[in-house]
Amino acid sequence: MSSKIACPHCGQDWLAAHRIKSTGEMFHTCPECESLWLAQQDLRQETENYLSEFLESTGITWGDTEKLAT
Repeated sequence: MSSKIACPHCGQDWLAAHRIKSTGEMFHTCPECESLWLAQQDLRQETENYLSEFLESTGITWGDTEKLAT
C-alpha cells in the first residue's frame, strides 16, 4: 500500500515533504500547482496556502529548505 498522497487541490502530482533547514519546520507541497500544507494541516484537505506566498511571508528562499525522503 502506497503512502503517497495525491494533491487534493489539482490532483496532478504527489505531495512532497520539505523542511526549513534553520528551524526544522516541516511542510508539504505539490510540485505541480505549488499548493502548500503546514505541519498541522490535514494533507487530504484543500489548502489556501501557496509556496511562493509562504516563502515571501517567512523571508526564506527555496534554498533554505530541503526535500525529505518519503
